[in-house]
Amino acid sequence: MNRPTPVLLRGYRCECHTSRPTNGDATTLLGSIDVETAPQAVRWIRVAVRTLSPALNSEAFEEAWQWLSEDHHDALQALVQGEPITLTLQQGPTTIQWTARPVQFLKLTTRQGINSPTCTQEYTSPAGQRE
Repeated sequence: MNRPTPVLLRGYRCECHTSRPTNGDATTLLGSIDVETAPQAVRWIRVAVRTLSPALNSEAFEEAWQWLSEDHHDALQALVQGEPITLTLQQGPTTIQWTARPVQFLKLTTRQGINSPTCTQEYTSPAGQRE
């Protein structure tokens, strides 16, 4: 007997925001990603921080490398235990903040899936677009 496909999938939502006092501390979303595992979430933050680190002032650079070399282990453990994580760096007047948190995604059907309704066979994608 076939087991039903789960409707909710566990994963992680990762985001990077910046804010500056000159814009009233309004935050700007620079990037985000949804991933399936805690190591993928930490890896996304590590790659972004590693890429940005040469442009950081000395204090932010030291904090970044501390997180990259040691503190990311604690962040990974926290995510695995279901806790959100945050890394905040201050670069002059700009605050840069990366977050990752456990979430549940609603599984959406695809046209390739075996659970697609039969009516999906009646419609095709426009030429040159991926399904």
